[in-house]
Amino acid sequence: MVQLVAFFRRVFLVFSLLVSSVVCAQSLVVVDERSLQPLEGVLLFHTGTGTVVYTDARGRGALSPFLSLDSIQISQLGYHTSRHSVRQLVEFTAQVALVPKAFTLGEFVVSVHRWEQEGDRLAEHITVIRRRDIAHLNPGTSADILEQSGEVFVQRSQLGGGSPMLRGFAANRVLIVVDGVRMNNAIYRSGNLQNVISLDPEAVERAEVLHGPGGMTYGSDAIGGVMDFHLLRPRFASDTTLLLHGGATARFASAADALTGHLHLGLGSKKLAFIGSVSLYRFGDLRTGSHGPKDYLRPWYVGNVYGRDSVLVNNDQRLQRDSGYDARMAFAKLAYRPSLHVELGINAYQSGTSDIPRYDRLIEVRPNGQPRSAVWYYGPQVWRMVSAYVRHEAVSGAWSKAHLSIAHQDYSESRVDRSYRSSSERDQRDRVTGIWGNLDLEKDLSGRTQLQYGAEYITNLVRSIGTNRDLNTGLEGNFNSRYPDGSTWNTRSIYAGTLHDITERLTLSVGIRGSSTALSCSFDTTLFSYPATAANLRNNALTGNLGLAYRPDSTWKISLDMSTGFRAPNVDDIGKVFDSEPGAVIVPNPGLVPEYAYSGEIGIGKVFGDRARLRGVAFMVLLDQAMVRRPFTLNGQDSILYGGESSRVDAIVNAAQATVHGVNVTADVLLTEDLRLDVHYNWQRGVEQDDLTTVNVPLRHAPPPFGRAGITWERKAWRISTSFRFSDGFTYEELPPTEQGKPALYARDPQGRPHAPAWYTIDTMATYRITASIQVNAGLENIADHRYRPYSSGISAPGRNVMVALRATF
Repeated sequence: MVQLVAFFRRVFLVFSLLVSSVVCAQSLVVVDERSLQPLEGVLLFHTGTGTVVYTDARGRGALSPFLSLDSIQISQLGYHTSRHSVRQLVEFTAQVALVPKAFTLGEFVVSVHRWEQEGDRLAEHITVIRRRDIAHLNPGTSADILEQSGEVFVQRSQLGGGSPMLRGFAANRVLIVVDGVRMNNAIYRSGNLQNVISLDPEAVERAEVLHGPGGMTYGSDAIGGVMDFHLLRPRFASDTTLLLHGGATARFASAADALTGHLHLGLGSKKLAFIGSVSLYRFGDLRTGSHGPKDYLRPWYVGNVYGRDSVLVNNDQRLQRDSGYDARMAFAKLAYRPSLHVELGINAYQSGTSDIPRYDRLIEVRPNGQPRSAVWYYGPQVWRMVSAYVRHEAVSGAWSKAHLSIAHQDYSESRVDRSYRSSSERDQRDRVTGIWGNLDLEKDLSGRTQLQYGAEYITNLVRSIGTNRDLNTGLEGNFNSRYPDGSTWNTRSIYAGTLHDITERLTLSVGIRGSSTALSCSFDTTLFSYPATAANLRNNALTGNLGLAYRPDSTWKISLDMSTGFRAPNVDDIGKVFDSEPGAVIVPNPGLVPEYAYSGEIGIGKVFGDRARLRGVAFMVLLDQAMVRRPFTLNGQDSILYGGESSRVDAIVNAAQATVHGVNVTADVLLTEDLRLDVHYNWQRGVEQDDLTTVNVPLRHAPPPFGRAGITWERKAWRISTSFRFSDGFTYEELPPTEQGKPALYARDPQGRPHAPAWYTIDTMATYRITASIQVNAGLENIADHRYRPYSSGISAPGRNVMVALRATF
């Protein structure tokens, strides 16, 4: 009996192995040759019969439809197409590695028309940032992701910050989009913004930067460009088995003793898929470099000694005390496919920070040499969003693809400050809630023509309060709120555009968008006697674009793009009361009208076989009726008493014009099979007309020339890169007038005037793939330990910074 059982056990084992081998042979796994990561969406096809199969999230594609055929082709954009014998795949091969193309002029992008389009058909300049590169460069925030591209300049007022500058514009003149929903709201300000750090860098699957106005597709605010972030998405299984996938990261960076922990898990069937992600961040006080201007050191800080504000000596002047903060970010996505052509989903996001010290305010001093502030910090910055969407694909009817999304966002922030040796502490708290709705449709009119059209609706409600607390008595009193409490802002728009291949080599893109915005607010006159008690604005705008992309052959692309953008006044523009700088206060101006941007750019790209790719873009932007800060009067007075200090009255007004022109040049060269060189250079000059002197002055958000040059060696499990990041500087005369009045931010020239010195750093990053699922990332930033501060920033950059991360995926 025992022998019989053993016999059947052996028979069952052999049968199981045979079945397992047959099952494995009926499917194929496609991976990237370099990273060994599975490739999703790879096309398996047979040209004769038209048989088509796509790989799933595990890179797995079914071979059963091809068993009666002789061969199949395997293809994906950005990779070399390969042909394989079906018999050999079934009998001998369980995995196929696709070889990435060294260079290409086009890949699928989403940011231009909200739908995937081949990049070589588009006229716009787009920077694509991939997840593999993000992991290699080891960013601490999403602002770092943009900065490391070498094509986006990032300003920081504090460690918990990062304000991207695109083509001379920033803050509420650039648009942040996450998973197709715009983040910009009614209180996005014209100064520097740190909202991009609300996005988890460990969860970014892909990011695209659209340089230049995106008004036709995105409406208001997209003047300088659009930053389009795509977070990890649910993945469906291709068969009846469950697809389990996930990843984890542990990261350390020495300059701020920064710690990161990240985990994401996903589970998918053929009809239902889920993914959840959570990340925790801790940043200590940032240490700057050893070699550089002494003006960037931190020789003192304010502490409390026996209940009294006192100036204390900082024993480690490179340590920028009172700069650290914590952050936590999470999201969950659930998607359902009732049929092959319909997908429904719901997403929930939450991001929050601890208090974030406003470092640039903590280093300011009064004319008598005493600190200006004892306390200045942003309260927790919390962003929540819940969105639901429906996607549909149709073979006939009014659309080929449709996407409807409705999102509710809830954003809150606060500011707490107290002057040195004052017992009065001010607290301003703001909250914006609203609905964002988008309907985007695409219709394939023919193989050469696609029509895109849709509509958008946004409504925002702003709640704002201000209190003043006496620390000695504990009594609280009213203080002016930053914004008129109960203000509303909404916009409605419709758009239509087309992408048409005039010939096989020439593609035309054209579109138009009509927008209507409305704003309503009432001013509280109990603290300030405003000349107006309410403001109600209604504005209409018509924007559009016209682009041509010409491909003389597969190695050339020449593009011309003309586009317009606009920005309607929001609640921050029209109703804010805030001390924007020492001795100056911004007051409401209900007379604002929209500003309009007119942009033109020409681009050229050339691929030299498998050896090099060169691309260049020249652009010019004219901003008319530009909303900028200018001296103003309140009830006939050019200064008022604010926070116990006589302050000049400023307001946001429509100045005459601003212009920006510049160039972007990139070069990629394959030096050897394993060694690659890449160079990114950006030059721009922006000026605006001063309506007091009628002369042109530098534009605040046009940075000095900057860029990056790097060399990367990659072989088997190793990837090592060394990069040279650089920025030119500004003399005192080249600084915008508003920056000349901020001496605490800048180094001093021989005449004692503020200026922004040029700087450079050398960084080395390494990635070692222990297995296909586990990799180690290590790096050394700022090897020379330079002490520098990027233009307009209020905090010095990290000194020598050792970074180590362990990443695992499955």
